[in-house]
Amino acid sequence: MALQVRSNQCPDAPSTAYVTGEPISGSFTFQQIILIVAWVCFGVTLLLWLGLAIPHLRRYNIPDEQRQIFRIILTPLIFAIFAVAAIHSYSAANYLAAIPNLYEAWALASLFLLYVHFVVPEAHTREEFFAQVEQRKQNGEIVPGGTLKLFRRLWRTVFFYLALYTILIIIGEILEATKAACSTSKKPRVGHIIIQVLELGGTIYVILAIIKFQRRFKEYMPDRKALPKLITFKLFVLVTTLQRFIFNILKSQVEGSSKVTYRDITVGIPALLTCVEAVVFTASYYLTFHAKEYRDHRVETRSISGMFGALLHALNPMDLIRGIGYALSFRHQPAKSSI
Repeated sequence: MALQVRSNQCPDAPSTAYVTGEPISGSFTFQQIILIVAWVCFGVTLLLWLGLAIPHLRRYNIPDEQRQIFRIILTPLIFAIFAVAAIHSYSAANYLAAIPNLYEAWALASLFLLYVHFVVPEAHTREEFFAQVEQRKQNGEIVPGGTLKLFRRLWRTVFFYLALYTILIIIGEILEATKAACSTSKKPRVGHIIIQVLELGGTIYVILAIIKFQRRFKEYMPDRKALPKLITFKLFVLVTTLQRFIFNILKSQVEGSSKVTYRDITVGIPALLTCVEAVVFTASYYLTFHAKEYRDHRVETRSISGMFGALLHALNPMDLIRGIGYALSFRHQPAKSSI
């Protein structure tokens, strides 16, 4: 019986994993120093984000587009918030990491919806539009139905990913809570590794799908900085995703010391890097997601009034949830988009 109980436990972490590091400068430990730096980075990120978000909410002239932009530019700030929390409490880091990772998946879907709105602003004409855009096979033969099949396939890829990624996050949290994942140990179990590989593979696959949509329909979104938007946001997603994957592998290779402990290396350093990256990428969004392109857009009547109303609209996830339902409808009947 004793052997059976032991087999269900996670392997022991290094001896330095759960101890407080010795001071390395005055009375400050490594964890305290990087926490201060992380707070500074978070403060800068917050100020930069406010400079981006407030003009969008004040000039909320095209709600269906600007709600997607709001969600996208919020991503680095979300990561910075939870990175600071992870440094503050190493023991909670593995549970906290799931929230920004999940938000990242929803923000990816928002970028896809932003491109779709660039191409076809009116949802009720969407399928008709894509059916009329000519699509050819490699041999030059015209594909019946135009690009509608391609559009539906890419839509299904993005929103199935969103649904499946959400499920993977939930499973990962359950495995973490039941000690089946052992992500904090030197020898993570197979379940945790499989989830990490699926998350990385799924993220890369959906990024390629969005790139394909942008390349195929770029002629229908001129002067919208579609490619720069793609690069700045996707680069942040790729950097954070690869960073998570690499540091999960490094957990089995490092030991730590009395001053820089195991969790300083496996939790603190990647969280600090995330805070620095949040500053860099939020600053880069001023070149691609600024509200100035909506400054001169005039609307006769606003469907949403006030900054608070704009904020509530931007945070409402129902368009993303309907996107999942729309993807499921392809299997049953030719559906018309209502997103």
